[in-house]
Amino acid sequence: MPLPSMILRPASPVTALLSTGLSAVALLAPGLDAGDAKAPLDKDPATYAETGWDFTMVMPGWFAGIEGTVGVKGVDGYVDDGFDDIIDSLGFLAAASVEGRNGKFGFILEGIYTRTILGGPTPGPILSTVDVSMEQVVAEGTLTYRFLETDRAWVEFLAGARYTYLGADLSLVADPVGIGNFSEALSEELVGRAAAAVRAEVDRLLPAIIAGLPVPTGDVARSELQAIEERVLAAARGFRDPIRDGVDRGVGSGRSGVGALVEDNRLLRRAVGAYVAAQVEARVEAERAAGSALVAAARANALAAAERRLAKAEAALAKAIERRLNDAIPDTELSASKAWVDPFVGFRGRYDLNDQLYLTGRGDIGGFGISSDSAWNVYGALGIDLSPRTCVELGYRYYQVDFERGALNYDVATKGPFLGVRIDF
Repeated sequence: MPLPSMILRPASPVTALLSTGLSAVALLAPGLDAGDAKAPLDKDPATYAETGWDFTMVMPGWFAGIEGTVGVKGVDGYVDDGFDDIIDSLGFLAAASVEGRNGKFGFILEGIYTRTILGGPTPGPILSTVDVSMEQVVAEGTLTYRFLETDRAWVEFLAGARYTYLGADLSLVADPVGIGNFSEALSEELVGRAAAAVRAEVDRLLPAIIAGLPVPTGDVARSELQAIEERVLAAARGFRDPIRDGVDRGVGSGRSGVGALVEDNRLLRRAVGAYVAAQVEARVEAERAAGSALVAAARANALAAAERRLAKAEAALAKAIERRLNDAIPDTELSASKAWVDPFVGFRGRYDLNDQLYLTGRGDIGGFGISSDSAWNVYGALGIDLSPRTCVELGYRYYQVDFERGALNYDVATKGPFLGVRIDF
């Protein structure tokens, strides 16, 4: 029974499915006799005649790895783990399969439960990794119809439904170096925006402010400076939008909520306000000095002090962004869960090589955009009959699911060798 999947997509699923069915038909055609009424190949005919039903328990062992994308709220974690990685991170696994057949008709019931924790590369520059925790339940019911049967082989048509429940948690792991570099870049962006906004307001309001001074070299009233600061902050919404959008870019998603968490912070807003205040004061002093040599000489000390305060406020702004990111990201875990049902159709068959060895295979395709965009499953195996009631199969399985709805994106492939034991009863 599969987990789910993406990546390394071989030929199209439809092609693979049709090839499975047509190849089996071609294999069986030479020995097909429409009048034959054969007992099942893998069970004693006398037993079959007595009960009418043929039951099989399958104990699967799938040595699978997974590869693909698990995304929650726009943050995508890419996983590429082999079987050894899966075993190291596997919290719990349970799987079982039961088959029954009466004449040409039968059924298959399969189920699997897994809980794993995997690590993936970063989707954004301020993250070092994204830890992906998954809990998954897959339950499958299949009806079978054996439409071809000879002394050595049979082919069945499959139709069924596969229920999947997936719960995914993404834990974001911060990258200190990435956060430091990102904080400086975001601070520079805010500084540029603030400088442009302050320049526009000072150029517009300063002539009237200077005209109201008692003397040309006098101090501008603090209330006048605050009025400019408030206009700049109000027009830019306290620069909250560029902070939120910038952080979301750093995380790699606009739906993660991390950007909103960072920008809605009192200490960071205070740092932005302090920078705007320092920028207004420095701009006012610079404009006054540029307009009059007398004022420039008289207020040289005031201009130098304003520039020092501006440099200090700019450094404090970058540190405030970095501190807030370091506080916010480790506490951020994104969670989503979905349950869906995929219909599917397919074929499976068996060909006896001799009295002990046989080949078996299956291919099915589902989803069709009804729930998942696509879901397909193929496997092939070599079987060995150990006794009339017990056999072992060694093969390879590939199972793929591409599902994206709401906050959950699941595009993952599960693939690898398997060893199964089949017991008739």
